Amino acid sequence: MLSNRNYFPGIFEALYWGISSLTSQAQTMPHQWAARVISNFWMFVGVVFVALYTAQLTATLTVQQIRGAIEGPGDLPGKRVATVAHSTAADYLRAQHAQVEEFATTDQMFKALLDKKVDAVVTAAPLLLYYAAHEGKGRVKTVGPEINTAPAAIMVQLDSPLRRKINLALIALRENGTYQQIYDKWFGTP
Repeated sequence: MLSNRNYFPGIFEALYWGISSLTSQAQTMPHQWAARVISNFWMFVGVVFVALYTAQLTATLTVQQIRGAIEGPGDLPGKRVATVAHSTAADYLRAQHAQVEEFATTDQMFKALLDKKVDAVVTAAPLLLYYAAHEGKGRVKTVGPEINTAPAAIMVQLDSPLRRKINLALIALRENGTYQQIYDKWFGTP
């Protein structure tokens, strides 16, 4: 029961009563019906607030644990990123303000990633996909979109009789699903 009928002291006493009610289950309830309704409403609001806060905090912490430190190109600045020496990827990474670690071979580059000497690897997408699907399976994952993409081609002389045969073979591989089977075998499923 509130004992002070003055406005400001009564407000502070009501706040104290509300907080103590939530933390220790109040022993006495106000005697007036309006005060009981308001106090029950505030206890309910307090419980809902604590539940929502707890749920939000738990969800945020879970997402932070699931999400890695690097999820795409926007996360590269300031990170130690490995790539092949003197490649276009090295130039791209410098433009992104990443700490570029250049390696002579891809084996050295992937070893540095597994040994946690670098935070990420950026190089040709087929190479990354192959490594993630085979040697690095279960130990690394590819993240983010392909960056700085360039088309691949098979080059033959303009008047070569192989040109038409190659084009027809590529079309047939795509249409009958063989291309996708080969891609999935070597680069993993998307």
